[in-house]
Amino acid sequence: MKGNIYLTGFMGSGKSTVGRALAKALCRPFVDMDERLERLWGRSISEVFASEGEGAFRESERRLLRQLVKKERLVVATGGGLPAEPSNRECMRRSGTIVFLQADLQTCRERMDDAERAQRPVWRDEAAVEELYRMRLPAYRDCHLAVSVDGKGVSEVVQEILTRLFHEVRISWPHPQGACPVLSTLEAPAALKALVGERRAVLLTDTRVAELVLPRYRPELVEVDLLTIPPGEGSKSLRCAKRIYQQLFNRRIEREDLLIALGGGMVTDLGAFVASTYKRGIPFVLVSTTLLGCVDASVGGKAALNLGKAKNMIGAFTLPEGVVLDVQALGSLPRSRLRDGIVEAYKMGLVVSPPLSRFVEEELRSLLEGDLPLLKQLVEWGVEAKVKVVSRDFREKGLRRILNFGHTLGHAIETWKGFRISHGSAVAWGMMAAVRISEERGLLPRQEARRILSTLQGLAGRPIRLPSVGEAWELMAHDKKSRSGRIVFVLLEGRGRPVVVDDVSREELKSALTGGEGWGASWGVT
Repeated sequence: MKGNIYLTGFMGSGKSTVGRALAKALCRPFVDMDERLERLWGRSISEVFASEGEGAFRESERRLLRQLVKKERLVVATGGGLPAEPSNRECMRRSGTIVFLQADLQTCRERMDDAERAQRPVWRDEAAVEELYRMRLPAYRDCHLAVSVDGKGVSEVVQEILTRLFHEVRISWPHPQGACPVLSTLEAPAALKALVGERRAVLLTDTRVAELVLPRYRPELVEVDLLTIPPGEGSKSLRCAKRIYQQLFNRRIEREDLLIALGGGMVTDLGAFVASTYKRGIPFVLVSTTLLGCVDASVGGKAALNLGKAKNMIGAFTLPEGVVLDVQALGSLPRSRLRDGIVEAYKMGLVVSPPLSRFVEEELRSLLEGDLPLLKQLVEWGVEAKVKVVSRDFREKGLRRILNFGHTLGHAIETWKGFRISHGSAVAWGMMAAVRISEERGLLPRQEARRILSTLQGLAGRPIRLPSVGEAWELMAHDKKSRSGRIVFVLLEGRGRPVVVDDVSREELKSALTGGEGWGASWGVT
């Protein structure tokens, strides 16, 4: 959704207040047209009306609107009289979505204090105000979406706008055991409540998510027991799993009860493993609150724990009852966490869905800035691409191996760094190596390789010190993806054309890490 969002409504309906909150939720710029015009004129609107007349003000208002429609992804609070002009409404309609904040006159009156009404002469004449309100209503109703604001707080109005503009998307994940619904939604608490139903449930999350995200869920999950663990990869261990087993046992959780895992990939991996092994398996639901979790960890049926420094060495393939992708939680993620998820989505695009890879390249800046509608689209495209693969090869016997593009070296880097580097950054470096090898083998045209590498460099973050080829090779040899002692790499013959090989040599890897256009210097390779 590239178009602007225009908020219309009568004086006092809350356009400025709601607009600022809506823009913050969407991570998009906000423009208050009245404030912008007052700065342009250097005086208040009432003073402009008095000295220059309404006609002069309306003309400057029209000019400003025509400047704004040339931009994208703005949230705009319009002046109360702007929609009265049909050409203005048409201008807004062509360039975005018109949202009418529908308030009765009494609500508008109560929201304006004496000073605000004093600045607007029309409020001194009750009959004139009522007539103006009546005359403008038809223009306001010429909109894409009308939202009543009477008796509602700002957050309530913003939430209604979000959920009505950006609908829940349900992606079917077919499986021999039965389809698993994957829900991309801005109303994750309500979606989770529907999946839980009347069952007894226990919710597993980490302490950071419990502080930042869980308060949104508590009103919908009053009776649900809570289990918390420390954040970070250190909790994805047998020791932590054992503590959770004991707590489930102490709370008399039975096989018909439900485990909810809410958080990022660490929590959903751990929660899925615990649920699939406790009492030989209890039902579970995954709720992903990170971009990396939404596009990768929560969808695919993998449950895993780390074994010491070896990532995901203990695990199982298991199917949740449902997956909820909490898109609204993505708006609070720092840029580094967004980057991790974008890396995985870009990987999915390169090996499965070329349009998705081009979407990432074209919208990278806005995605990194946290533009919520774009992130929602990225999540849904990424999940659809992954489901296309895992539904055909659930247990990774063949096709699913293409999703390991960048992960062979990426996991080695992650392990060598002691998990002090993010998964997304490590995989980005791994993908760059795979692209370089693909180019050197003549599989991937140089121009295409350069464009992909440029995008990956923008996603990988600052240059880092990597393991030597020998150190990386030793770690990759112990990776679960190796076959008969041979290290498996995924290379590219083009977008959407991955090829799985097991004949990459140490010399090829060394060349990929150190050769060509100063790569060694930028990577910090030893």
